[in-house]
Amino acid sequence: MKLKDWLRDMRGKRPPEEVYVHLADAPAEPEGPYRARLAAATHQPGVEGIDVSERDVVRGELQVLYRTRCPCSHQWDTVHFHRMSICPKCGCAVLVNAPRLPSE
Repeated sequence: MKLKDWLRDMRGKRPPEEVYVHLADAPAEPEGPYRARLAAATHQPGVEGIDVSERDVVRGELQVLYRTRCPCSHQWDTVHFHRMSICPKCGCAVLVNAPRLPSE
């Protein structure tokens, strides 16, 4: 018995219980917080009519597309914002206003 456990016994508290896990019982990769909460939710008795299922969570990439419209009614798309573009149909220089983000 360790000294700290003996002192806890003198104060009336029980020593902490130690739990040992065999290496074969440990998962190959640790569960993330989302999967751990989902596993806890699926093991509890559910309400009738509610289906609980598991899905993988992946990261995506947002890509912004800028559409430029010329007064000659021709339009084209670009991935990068250009302040001035040349219309491929009529050859005019099109000056574009900077886009405004919606206020939150």
